[in-house]
Amino acid sequence: MDITESTKKLIRKVQELKAKYSDLASVTFIDFYSQYHQGCDYLFPPQVKNSVRLLDILLLFCQCVELKTPSLLTKLMWKDVIGPTLGEYQEDEQIEETLTQTLANQELQNAVNQWDREPRIDGGVNLILRNLLHDIEEIETEHFQQ
Repeated sequence: MDITESTKKLIRKVQELKAKYSDLASVTFIDFYSQYHQGCDYLFPPQVKNSVRLLDILLLFCQCVELKTPSLLTKLMWKDVIGPTLGEYQEDEQIEETLTQTLANQELQNAVNQWDREPRIDGGVNLILRNLLHDIEEIETEHFQQ
C-alpha cells in the first residue's frame, strides 16, 4: 500500500524538526511518529486514521520504550509495503530496523526518563518534550487545515 502524498508531506515537515531537536529521545520519537503515520495509511480505514492524535502516538512510543521492543500494534503497522520503488521500501525497512535496535537500547530509556526537562546554564530548564509536542502540533494544525 502506498503512503499518501498528504502523509509524505506531513512527515517531511516533522522530520525537519530534527534540526531543532537533536537529542536521542526526540530524534527517535520523530522517526517513530513518521513510521506511525505511514502505518496508519497502511492499516487503518480513513475514519480510524483521522481519529489518531499526537497523544496516541506518544503513548504508544512510551509503551515501546518500556517494552524495549515494538508493541504488537507497532509491528502490525510496520508490515506496510511502502512506495512504488524498491529503494523506498528498503529505506522504510531500514528505518524500522534502526528504531527496533534503538528501542532495545537502555540509552534510549535513560534519555526518555530525562526528556521532560534539560537544565540550562542559567539555572532554568528547557522543556524538551513539551516544546517538541508543541511544534509537532503546530505542523499538524497547519497540515490538516489545508
